[in-house]
Amino acid sequence: MKKFNHLITIIVSLYASVILFACNLEDFNMKKLANPDDIVSDMYAPLAYGSFMVQDLVTSPLSATFPVPATGGLSLEPLIISKTGTSFRVEAVDSVYLIIHCTNNTQCNMIISLSFINISTGLPAGRIFTSQPVVAGVRNYPAIFELGPADQDILQKSSDIKLDFTLFSPSGVPLVQYKDVKSKTFSIGISFHAPVNLRKLFNS
Repeated sequence: MKKFNHLITIIVSLYASVILFACNLEDFNMKKLANPDDIVSDMYAPLAYGSFMVQDLVTSPLSATFPVPATGGLSLEPLIISKTGTSFRVEAVDSVYLIIHCTNNTQCNMIISLSFINISTGLPAGRIFTSQPVVAGVRNYPAIFELGPADQDILQKSSDIKLDFTLFSPSGVPLVQYKDVKSKTFSIGISFHAPVNLRKLFNS
C-alpha cells in the first residue's frame, strides 16, 4: 500500500481547530448567550486532499481492453493517511462528522471505503465507513459519516486512516475498458466537522 504522499496533511488539535476553523462571527448569535446550553460554534478540521490518476493505483498490469466489471468492480491500491494527533474526544464536542468530498472524473462509478488503522496491530479497527456510489462525472460529492463515542475513541487510538477505492462500470451501458479510464483522475478531500459547545469548553 502506498503512503498518502500526494496529500497535504493538516493535523490539528481541538484548540487550534477552534481558533483557526471555527471562529466565524456569523456562526454566533449573541441572543443565545443568555442560554448556558446553547453556545455552539462549528469546527471544521481539514485533514487531507489529493488528486490521483487511475493507472497509478492499479495493483497489477491490465490489458488495454480489460473491461471494468459492473459487479465486483476493479479495486485500486489502498491509500494510507497519517492522522497522528487528530482527536475530538473532549467535553465540549458531542458529535463528530467525518466528511469525504470526491470529484470523479472517470467514466466509472466509484465506492470509497474508509477505516482506522490500530496503532499497535497495524490492522483496521472498528467500523468500515463505506460511501454510496459516487457516479461517473460527479463533482464535489460529499459522503458524511457520524462518529459515535466508540468511533471517536478508535480514531484517537489509531495511527492512520486507510482509503479503499473500487471502480464499477455503470449498469445499462457497455462496460468501460481500462484504456478509456486509466488516464482519468479523481480527487479526494477529507475533513472533520464538530459542533463545539463553548460553554462546556470554558467550564471544563
